[in-house]
This record gives sequence, structure tokens and C-alpha cells, in this order.
Amino acid sequence: MASPGFLSKCCIAANVSNSTELEGRKIGEVINILSIVFCSISLSSVLFLVWPRKEGNSEVFQSKNRILVGPNLNSIIKSLVAVNVLAVIGLLVRSAVWLDHAFPDTKKKCMDANHYFCLVSNMWILFFFTCNHFWHLVYAIEAYMVSNNKELNTGLKVFVGWFIPIFLTASAAVVVYYQGFNLCFSLTTPKSYIVYILFLCPVVIVMLANPIIFYQAGKSAKRALIWHYGRYTSSERKLVDAIHTKFYLILVIYFLCWIPNLVNAGLLLRSKSAASSFIPDDNSILAFFILMAVSNPLQAVLAALVFWGLPNTNQLRLNIFSQSEVGYGSSSGSSIINRSGLSAHSGLSTGSESEPLISYRQKTMF
Repeated sequence: MASPGFLSKCCIAANVSNSTELEGRKIGEVINILSIVFCSISLSSVLFLVWPRKEGNSEVFQSKNRILVGPNLNSIIKSLVAVNVLAVIGLLVRSAVWLDHAFPDTKKKCMDANHYFCLVSNMWILFFFTCNHFWHLVYAIEAYMVSNNKELNTGLKVFVGWFIPIFLTASAAVVVYYQGFNLCFSLTTPKSYIVYILFLCPVVIVMLANPIIFYQAGKSAKRALIWHYGRYTSSERKLVDAIHTKFYLILVIYFLCWIPNLVNAGLLLRSKSAASSFIPDDNSILAFFILMAVSNPLQAVLAALVFWGLPNTNQLRLNIFSQSEVGYGSSSGSSIINRSGLSAHSGLSTGSESEPLISYRQKTMF
């Protein structure tokens, strides 16, 4: 799972008793096994979802079953899926290595390969999951912007999605290690708060801001449809409902995957042992560690499912947005409603690239 508390496990000369360390390793074996299982499920499922299929599409991230598509949001979806996959790969590798008992030796006098692996793997996991939080925020802002026929500056998206996570991850590492690798286990409680805030503050921001932004984007979508067609019938209502459904699913999945981290952090920081060893000392903390080992890896497949959708093949004709059946129109920059208008299937009005929320087209610069 993704916990900033694991950064301190990379230290040397730790002041941890043998019994406490042995207890932590036994608990860690259970958590690592769960993490390996769900990381494997998540990665294989993501591969299944994004694998190109023989349906007239030759590129990954094209599907006839998706709503809210086009070049502006497509790049964000690619980044979201990529950072989640990379984070889950980090979780899988770290769990497999630690399950093989290649833990950093807390009695060492100097850094060895296990300590360096611990440092790199934990920084890798924290960085890419932090990127995931900020790309969720960027997606919501872009949805609102484009629904109002605007678009977010590319440089700003790159800065928020990549450079802010770099800064936060580096800051957490500095707080833990600036006194040296032999002193970071003696973190005081205020320093522990700083480390957890740097990682979990983006989670709280997304949970608070994205519902508001999605609500406003949904209202803008309704106005855009009324403006384009000059009416608001059951067809347009179904399309707006499908957009709202997608926004709800994004929020529900995000909350399910990251609420355990928030609760676990609160329990750890309240515990007396949180500032020293970050080893769970009661059943409630252990339960949330187990929940994190399950929910954090599933972020990758659930995000890919809700942002990308289920594939459309002769064997699998499912659609999580079947009430609207909105699809990808073309690979050249504009997307329309199922290319043929879907009037024969669902009675939806034929879309066009002039519908900003439906097509998310990239504006042409003259």
C-alpha cells in the first residue's frame, strides 16, 4: 500500500526492539501477500481494458464505448492510467522483495542494497500515486473548462500533474532523511504530521474540490446541449445523465480507494508508536493497513474502467454507460456521438464537434 510511513523503514541503526520488529514483519507478510495478489489482478485487468482490438482502431486509448472523449481529455486519461500502472508496479515489486525477507537491516551501521531498494521503491510509489491525485484534479478542471468551450493550458497541466508531485515527494524525503539515515526513526510527532500532510493533502483537495467542479461541469453540459439543439428532450436528458453518471463513478471509486489511507493516517498519528516505528499496534490500525493493501492497487484498474470503459468486441458488448452509448468518433481530434448519431439505438440527437463537452475537441489556433 501507499503510506508515507514506510519511508522511515529505510533507515539504519533503528531503535526498535527485536520483538516489535518481528511482530511488524509477520504482519508485513500478510499485507505483502495481499498486495501482490491485488496488484497482479489490477495490472492484468488494465492490460485487458486497454489492449487494442480489431474494431477499426489501431491505437490504444480509442474505444467505441466511451463518453467524454477527444484530444484534450485523452491526454489526461493516458497520464492517469500510466501513473497508476507505474505505481502498482512499484507496489508489486516492493511487496515481492519484502516477502522474500529482503528487509532493510535496522541494525546495520551503513546503507546496503536493501536500504537503497527500500528508499527508491517507496519514493517511486509515493511519487506516482501523488501524480494520480493531481491528474484527477486536472481532469476535473479540464472537464469544466472544455464544457465552457475553453481549455487548460498544456504547460499548466504538466506542472500540476508532474512537477508538484516531484516537489511534494522530495519534500517528504527531506523531512525524513535530512538528519541522516541513522536518525530518521527518531521522528518527532510534528515531523510525522508534515510527512503525512504532504502525501495526503492532495487526496483531501481532490475529495473536496472535484465534486464541486464536476457539478459545475455537468451544469455547463446541459447548457451546451440546450444551446446546440435549442431543446432539452429525453434524448438530451439521457446524455446529461450519462455524463453525471461518469462523474459520480469517478468520485465513488476515488473515495473508496483513498479513504482507508486517510483513516489509517489519523490512527497512526494518534498512536504513540506512530512517531517511531509506524508498526500497527492494534486491530483497527492493522485492519486499515489490510484495506490499503487491497484498495490502493485496485485504483489502477478501477480508474482505467471508469475513464476508459469496457472494450467493445463481438464477445463483450457491455457498456457501463449503456443508457447513452456515447462513443469515440474519429482519431483526428473530434469525437461525435457514435459516428452514426445513434438515433436508431437510443434516440439520441446526432452530435457534432461543435458540442464542446461531448467532443472535447481541441480548439484550432489561427
